[in-house]
Amino acid sequence: MNRKLKPTQNRWYFLIWPFLLLASLLLIIWSPNGLLHLRQLHVEHQELLEKNHILENQNHHLYGEISRLQKDPAAIESLARQELGLVKEGELIFHFVDPQAQE
Repeated sequence: MNRKLKPTQNRWYFLIWPFLLLASLLLIIWSPNGLLHLRQLHVEHQELLEKNHILENQNHHLYGEISRLQKDPAAIESLARQELGLVKEGELIFHFVDPQAQE
C-alpha cells in the first residue's frame, strides 16, 4: 500500500499552491468585505467620532446658554439688545452714517 508518487505527479502541487495563495490574498484584500473595505469603515468611524465630539461640545455650550437665559434676566436683556435691537425706556439711539457710503 505504500506507493511513492512519481515526480511528475507531485509537481502539480507546487504549481497550484502559489496561485491559490495569490488568489486568496487578492480576495482577502479586494473582496467587498475585505481589508480595503475595513480600512474605509475605520476612517468613516473616526470621522463620525470627531463629528460626535464637536456636536457634544456644541450641545454643552447650548445647555449652558439655556441655563443662563432661564436664570439671569441680564442675559435675556443682553440677548434682546443684540438680536432684536431693543432699547430701554429713556435711552437715546445714535445712528452714525458713513459719508462715503451715502455717495
